[in-house]
Amino acid sequence: MINNFKIKKVKMDESENQSQTPYIDYDGQWKNIVEVFFEPMTKFVMPELAADIDFSKAPEFLKEELAKIMPEQTAKGRMSIDKLFKVPMKNGEYEHIFFHVEVESQLKANFPEKNFKYFYRIFDSKGKAITALVIYASDRIPTPHDRYVYDFRGTRLVYEFNTYLVRDADEDELLKSDNIFALVILTCKYINQTKNDFDLRRKFKLKLFRLAFERGYPKEYIRELFQFINILMYLPPKIKQKFEREAHQEFKQKNMTDEYQYLVLDKAEVHAMKAEVELQKKEAEAQKKKAEAQKKKAELQKKEAEAQIKARINIIRNLISSTSMPATEIAKIAGISVEEVLKIKAEIDEK
Repeated sequence: MINNFKIKKVKMDESENQSQTPYIDYDGQWKNIVEVFFEPMTKFVMPELAADIDFSKAPEFLKEELAKIMPEQTAKGRMSIDKLFKVPMKNGEYEHIFFHVEVESQLKANFPEKNFKYFYRIFDSKGKAITALVIYASDRIPTPHDRYVYDFRGTRLVYEFNTYLVRDADEDELLKSDNIFALVILTCKYINQTKNDFDLRRKFKLKLFRLAFERGYPKEYIRELFQFINILMYLPPKIKQKFEREAHQEFKQKNMTDEYQYLVLDKAEVHAMKAEVELQKKEAEAQKKKAEAQKKKAELQKKEAEAQIKARINIIRNLISSTSMPATEIAKIAGISVEEVLKIKAEIDEK
């Protein structure tokens, strides 16, 4: 499940390290990766919660409910950053809980207050069993980042929520982890570290792909991760060409040419390519069915011809056995040569 993304065209020079980059839909890519990697994400960021979740049942993404709860986000076209899941639990007080996940890829004013508003709207709509998580993907974090405090003339409220700060994640620990979501976090760290150093980003990008293969994740997981890394870790044209040459060589050695396509092609190209392959496959199947039909028709015609010959021979045998009609007349009636009639008569005489 890979979401569409938009890259606005901008005029760029061909320098090795250019600071001007196209618009990248970070929110859309995060939306997809959070949903696809829900289980590894929860186990990585909130292991205590993950221990109580029944992962044998798929969580339900409440897209329509979220749109009703946050209509202003829908109007702005910014729903992609928020995810509301109905999560089945193994046991305990609740059969399921509501898990609100939000990723902040840039510093936004009054974000903790906004998050609190979303909480009480979900509370009003869904009930008490709610937990929230904010993943701060940017290096710039609001203060405070994990709570909203309201204090006015003796009325005080403190709303605290779960957070994960990519900025504070330890690179060595991420490299040691076998959880695929660690590579998602590592991708963000490398993006933040290489804002203007695209050659270093190229090296990090290749490193991330190597790690994904070495750890033997499921192929579908690897492809989703590739899309996430490839789109978010933008490289300018010349450096991208260098990266593609290096990646192609490595993937060729590992017999991973199919996966390589997901590195160098955008989603539209991948789908176009897959559609072309599917079309060729359907055409080949149609040709095969046509050939089989023609073969069956030929076999049927052969059987019909053999049946006609057999019927004709039986008629000739009857004429020879029951009449004194000369061979020339029988040959004329049966539409065969006199020699064939005489041959059949000789076979009858032998018996």
